[in-house]
Formats: sequence, structure tokens, C-alpha cells
Amino acid sequence: MARQEINIGIVPGDKRGDKLRVGGKKINENFTELYNFLFNIQSSAVIAGFHEITEDESNRLTEKNIIIPAPGVDKIIELVSLIARITPMPPPIGGLQVYSYQTLNVTTDGDTETQDWGFFPSDFIMSQSQTIQRMTPVFSTQIFENTPVYVCLSGGENPKSGSSKIELFYLYRIIDGTGTGGSGGGGGGIQIDQVVQSFINQSEITVLHNLHKYPTVVVVDTTGRELVAEITHESTDQMVIRLNPAASGKLIYN
Repeated sequence: MARQEINIGIVPGDKRGDKLRVGGKKINENFTELYNFLFNIQSSAVIAGFHEITEDESNRLTEKNIIIPAPGVDKIIELVSLIARITPMPPPIGGLQVYSYQTLNVTTDGDTETQDWGFFPSDFIMSQSQTIQRMTPVFSTQIFENTPVYVCLSGGENPKSGSSKIELFYLYRIIDGTGTGGSGGGGGGIQIDQVVQSFINQSEITVLHNLHKYPTVVVVDTTGRELVAEITHESTDQMVIRLNPAASGKLIYN
């Protein structure tokens, strides 16, 4: 059904517009079609993720950091929330120094100059003490299917000096536009069912998850290959993952 518009006439009081009952019927039918469409869109539960940009990597911020991988054919990522914590190096190195016009962009098309989801301003990037800030949202008019979420520095120039650790904490869901995939349906409530945590060149990783249970854990390297790990659950809130040899990748647990 095409969108139905209410005829309001040409000038007030000309009695050429739709009658009240006819207008109300058009409103109901428009909303019925909209709700039916939304109900048929399948989406996952909300997923919690974590990505760390190390002090060394912060000197190469123009490189695209993929924080959420591409979800698959016909699927779309909806970024619900993104919070960053930046911890600058102590003097004499100090925090990052960038140009005032540069921003840390959160994008989905791989272009370092676009802000499909939002950005962090230069004053946050150049923080000289530990600072926590929510992403400034920018709602793009177009979202692309099967594309990852990137974080990268605009302007084409890496920081002039300094170094900082940047931790990114985010919530997102995956929407299946075909209506045939995904878990859960529209309006199913919010549930944090998976945590993704990055690690870099580590052989032992201590995770304080506070889930009050023994979670299922998968460890993958940077290419997506599953690694064999020794996992010790020290309590229902903390576990230790050991790798031999040391590796970089992601922990996925629920």
C-alpha cells in the first residue's frame, strides 16, 4: 500500500478536505502497514563489545580500526551506543597532539572523512588526563549492508606527537532485512548475550566479567581462526585464558 495523505483542503474552512473519519482511517492504515513492516524485520539481541587501541597504535590513528566486523549478506549493523576512555602517557611523552580540525570518526563505509555514526572531537583526543566521553552521534541518511564499523582519525595525518591508550565500549545489534534470519524479533527487549574483547600479543589474559556464572568462551586470532586456549574459571566472576604461543585476537564469551 502506498502512503496515504490526508487532504487538508486549500485554505482553512473551505470544506474541501477529508472528513474526520476518513482522515482517521488513513492514519490507522498507515500505522498498521508500518508496524507490520517493523515486526517482520529480524534483529539480534543487543551485543556488548570492547576494542582497545594501544599506545603504539594511537600513533597510527589514520589506519582504519575495525571494531565491529561485517555482519554478513543482507545484514545491517545498528550501533546503539559507543563510549571511549582515553588514557594519555605520562610526561615527558604526554597525550596525543592533533590538529584542532581533526576528529576520531566512527564510520561504516571505510572513508576516513565520513561520520556515519558519529565522532569524538579533537579536545577529547588530546586529553592530558584520563577522560571518558560518549560519542557525538551523527545519524547518516544511508547505512550500508554487510559493512563493518570503523574508527579512524580524519584529516589524513597521524598525531604529531604523544601517545594514548583508547578503550572503546559499545552496544550494537544486527538486523536482518530479509525477515528470515537473526535471533529474536522486533520488540523482543534488550538482552546482553555476547561480549567481544580484543587482546594484543598476550599469552595470559585475566577477565573480570562479573556474569555470576561460567561463560562459554571462544578465542580467535586476527584472521578469525579459532585458537586452542587453556581456560581457568577462578570464580563465577573471573577467568584466566592462557595461550601458547602469545597471540592477538578477540575473546568472545556469553
